[in-house]
Amino acid sequence: MSSPTTPDLVVTGGTVISHDGRRRQDIAVADGRILAVGDNLLAPGVPTIDATGLLVLPGLVDMHVHLREPGMTEKEDFASGTSAAAAGGVTTVVDMPNTKPPVATAERYRQKLDLVKNKAYVDFGLYGMLDHDNSDEIADMAELGAMGFKLFMGQTTGDNRCPNDAAIFRGLEAAAAADLVVGVHAENDHLLRMFGDRLQASGRKDPRAHLEGRPAFVEVEAITRIITMATEAKTKLHIHHLSTAAGLQRVMDLRAQGHRVSVEALVSHLFLDEDAYDTYGNLIKLNPPIRPASDVAALWDGIDRGDVDIIATDHAPHTAHEQTETDVWKAYGGFIGVETMLPLMLTAAAQGKLTVEDIVRLCSYTPAQRWSMANKGQIAPGFDADFVLVDPGAEVVLDQNSLHSKHNVTPYDGWALTGSVVATYLRGGLVYEKGEVVGAPRGRQVQPARTPADSVR
Repeated sequence: MSSPTTPDLVVTGGTVISHDGRRRQDIAVADGRILAVGDNLLAPGVPTIDATGLLVLPGLVDMHVHLREPGMTEKEDFASGTSAAAAGGVTTVVDMPNTKPPVATAERYRQKLDLVKNKAYVDFGLYGMLDHDNSDEIADMAELGAMGFKLFMGQTTGDNRCPNDAAIFRGLEAAAAADLVVGVHAENDHLLRMFGDRLQASGRKDPRAHLEGRPAFVEVEAITRIITMATEAKTKLHIHHLSTAAGLQRVMDLRAQGHRVSVEALVSHLFLDEDAYDTYGNLIKLNPPIRPASDVAALWDGIDRGDVDIIATDHAPHTAHEQTETDVWKAYGGFIGVETMLPLMLTAAAQGKLTVEDIVRLCSYTPAQRWSMANKGQIAPGFDADFVLVDPGAEVVLDQNSLHSKHNVTPYDGWALTGSVVATYLRGGLVYEKGEVVGAPRGRQVQPARTPADSVR
């Protein structure tokens, strides 16, 4: 079947942002794909979108969300979570497997896919879990389209049992055989539980106790161990939510020795530091925790140097009631973020911390490359027509009541932001405009190419 040569939509007048530059260009779309990017692409009778004065970005790819389905839909579900993504200019999300039950078998993967596939307002991928005894399930989950596998080396929501090193290595070998990325929550579980028990025994219940119970070396130790094992197993490795200067330095040291690994920083670890505990309390409890300002500065420096590869959200909703808990040991970790990522990053760009091109590279191009999404992350011929219209100069005060998650409590409520999402398009179709999610769910499952060019690190 030949490719279409006549567009069915043209975006005109906007400045197209890529990971390595910008140019005022038209974008021609046909059958949900980019047909051409260039000058003077308007055609008689073809519908147009006037993007004059706006930036046109590839839809963001958030590789780290928890949409809580199945088993925890009182917190969020696929419909509400992907609505929030569309409103935030995120056109692809990849959902974590620590649901109830955990997605640790091919049957559970199949059940989850059947449950969510008709509810998504944006495209989505699903992780499987690398569990304590499921290495024989990895290949079957890969055949069902798993984007990769998540390994929890430290406890988080769901209280998933953390595998021992032998189980981890078997899982790494199986993931390598499937040619898929293993993403890691890198904290030493035994140590963080020991420190937490000590603090609880001393009577500490305040929010900062969570930070003190997860010191930086707990992350450093886990990073060292998992990178060493992944190299031996020849596994593609990604460190989720790296949070400390010491952890980033260890990654840099190991890279210098020839180890290959990609690194992710969270929006929350870039915009909040430990002083925020005094303002927000347990609302900002996070695993790993919000860190001191020196760690925040180190992450921004790592972005500037190119040592941080990806920015994600760890969108992790809980009910509004749960987020009022004052005892840190009873409070849940995590808060929403998929809708606020792009406005916060645009604000950082307006402040000179990075460029909009950097945002595209960190939040769209590199995630799509790393996880072998063949048609995502670029505004270029042949790619899906996923794009976001952005007003870079809009001055906005964030109002959590306007957010689209099931529970819209956020520490960024009332923050003054520069830059806003005007409209979001998924495969050429409008999914969000002027504060409203548009139309019925039309998101599709995204699967990785199984023979990718692994260009990261």
